[in-house]
Amino acid sequence: MKPSRRKAHWKNELVDAQTVLSKIRPGMSIFLSTGVAEPRTLVNSLMSSKDTNLEDLELVQLVSLGQAISAEDRYISRYRLKTFFSGWIASDAITEGRVDLIPSRFSKIPRLIESGIIRIDAAFVQVSPPDSAGYSSLGTSVDVARQAMEQATLVVGEINRETPRTLGDTFVHMNDFDYLIEAKESLIYFPRWPVDDVFEKLGANVASLIQDGCCISFSIGPLFEAMARHLVNRRHLGIHSQFFT
Repeated sequence: MKPSRRKAHWKNELVDAQTVLSKIRPGMSIFLSTGVAEPRTLVNSLMSSKDTNLEDLELVQLVSLGQAISAEDRYISRYRLKTFFSGWIASDAITEGRVDLIPSRFSKIPRLIESGIIRIDAAFVQVSPPDSAGYSSLGTSVDVARQAMEQATLVVGEINRETPRTLGDTFVHMNDFDYLIEAKESLIYFPRWPVDDVFEKLGANVASLIQDGCCISFSIGPLFEAMARHLVNRRHLGIHSQFFT
């Protein structure tokens, strides 16, 4: 049973990253928030630490954009990143055998975690500062963070003042965390793709075929950047996407 924090201000509950890492044991599987929500203070502390308990770890992250992806040779004995998205950043690391790709549809991942097929021992999750009732938002990356928190025996919230307070099924209470730390790093900002004249024309041509009420598959890259500019006046579009920015 986690101690009740309802009456305590969250700042009184903070510990440092080293305290959290001291609770990790060799062989543990650690979930990291996705993409731009990577808990950078915890990850950077993990990568810079030389403590002997931080060996043979698995890091599980849906999409990697931050420091966790830079699995250089000197880290091989310490941790191995497992991701569900090869993309434009992880592809080289996967090809070179430094990162493992788990093949799965994104819609199946919650079940893989809930069933224990993908084991989660600890969850490092970035959240917004709690409100007066003690609720934080998962911010930009809700995806499977909640499922990971429910399966983990060690749940850590990295409170980042820059994390937006998104609405919907995004709220978690301070009591859901074993430890809270305050972020010392800024958010990761997703780079936008430049759109040249060729992609601008392609985007305009494709958008001209899309009518009000259409259902479209949307992703990221220069073509979709260009398409979006030409779809601003469409209405009632259905959008399927792995992630959206």
